[in-house]
Amino acid sequence: MNNLKDEYKKHRQEIEARLAEFSQLNSKEHVKELFFCILTPQSNAEKCWQAINEIKNCIIGENELRDCLKSKTRFYKNKTKYILEANKKWNEIRDKINREKDPAKLRNWIAENIKGLGMKESSHFLRNVGKSDNHLAILDRHILRKMQELRLIKEIKIKNKKDYLEKEKILREFSNKLNIPLDHLDLLFWKLESGRIFK
Repeated sequence: MNNLKDEYKKHRQEIEARLAEFSQLNSKEHVKELFFCILTPQSNAEKCWQAINEIKNCIIGENELRDCLKSKTRFYKNKTKYILEANKKWNEIRDKINREKDPAKLRNWIAENIKGLGMKESSHFLRNVGKSDNHLAILDRHILRKMQELRLIKEIKIKNKKDYLEKEKILREFSNKLNIPLDHLDLLFWKLESGRIFK
């Protein structure tokens, strides 16, 4: 724990700057973050972001978008459909984001109403648009591995929504014990594992 606190002190300024960038994104950038979170499951995040920067030239039809995603993400056929559907629903999604102030309720709505986004991806999206308010954990593989290393959990597999919420509660309590906000802790783990803060 002391080691994590020391690492946080070293990287806190960089982490805060990144989170500040997320909170200042406009609606057009929010759409990009939504598409990014649809693409990331079981795929390389940096390649997915490359795809996002190409998508503006591809959202003219399903075939064009599918070809754009083909070399950047796994399950690109399904993700093509998810992106096109989310694009059609964007006004509804944007309005919900602007109205709902409770991060947990907002995450549940997103996970239930946007194909391709589960609990993890919905949490990721809300963090990336400055709407998680240090309440939501992004329980992807690298976070779960860290939790296992720290002996917070025994297994890294997420069985269902209930299991996700239980593991999230454990990480939130650990975050409080460290006095490191949850959003900060996620980016700190990323920094320690990859050497950089990305998304």
